[in-house]
Amino acid sequence: MSRLQAVISATNGVFGDFLARSGNGLAIDFGLRDDFGAPVGLNCAELTSAYPQAGGDIAIFLHGLCCDETIWGGDADSFPARLTREQGWTALKVRYNSGRHMSENGEAFAELLDQLLANWPVKVRRIAVIGHSMGGLIGRSAGHQGLERGAGWTPLISHLICLGSPHHGAPLERVGHAATRLLDLLDITRPVAVAINARSAGIKDLRHGSLRHDDWNAHDPDLVGGDMRRPVRVLPKARHCAVGAMLGASTDDPRSRLIGDGLVLPDSAVGQHQHASLCVPFAAADTVLLPALHHLRLARDARVYALIARWLAT
Repeated sequence: MSRLQAVISATNGVFGDFLARSGNGLAIDFGLRDDFGAPVGLNCAELTSAYPQAGGDIAIFLHGLCCDETIWGGDADSFPARLTREQGWTALKVRYNSGRHMSENGEAFAELLDQLLANWPVKVRRIAVIGHSMGGLIGRSAGHQGLERGAGWTPLISHLICLGSPHHGAPLERVGHAATRLLDLLDITRPVAVAINARSAGIKDLRHGSLRHDDWNAHDPDLVGGDMRRPVRVLPKARHCAVGAMLGASTDDPRSRLIGDGLVLPDSAVGQHQHASLCVPFAAADTVLLPALHHLRLARDARVYALIARWLAT
């Protein structure tokens, strides 16, 4: 993947909602990508051509904010390559505009799953969704929306694995929101506030982890600082797993408590919340916090792959 594509993916993360609204050619469409970064169509002929060894077990990989599918790596030791080689999963990689609202990307993912189920070359037996950071939240949003409309793929989701996903938001976005409100109080600093506030809807959704359309379309998120989320439905037949990271050697380390993995705090990564209705139901056996690991390394660390391989093998 070229440096230009990396810049485009990052730009979509920061300004992607504006790019999509304005019809800018830099806006990324939600869709599958092959190992060379080329888009993969969703009709049966194109899927058969792109995945000639397609099987009934599908593992779908979703990247995080400002990234693209290259975060998983492209060599034989990447998570997708190893799952295909060692367990026979057909690995699919998604690229999307991470600056759009997470519920909009969740809706797009749900529609992609509709087409996959209808056009996959062989009978689909089970689907595993593996999301890094925002990608895990997109998976949860798609599951909620699929259940709301009775989508046929919802019973086929066997695993939803979230790697460093900020289920209850990321502190950097909350700091950004607070700074914007303070800077907006004075005429001399208001232009700075306007510039900061131009960040994308996707980033603003990370203030608390807003996954439903009605988390944001009923009010102005720029004017509301509190958590306005509604509960998110849980795929009833899926095994929900979470891997979090921390920079320190343990949860007692000040670095772990204050900055977590550099971007996400431990409690947010494992779905814990003071309000029971907002907690994500990860079982204790399916919740792991790894020490001395940075947020971005979660997509390639050998310890993380060992956990994914164990969960998907059962």
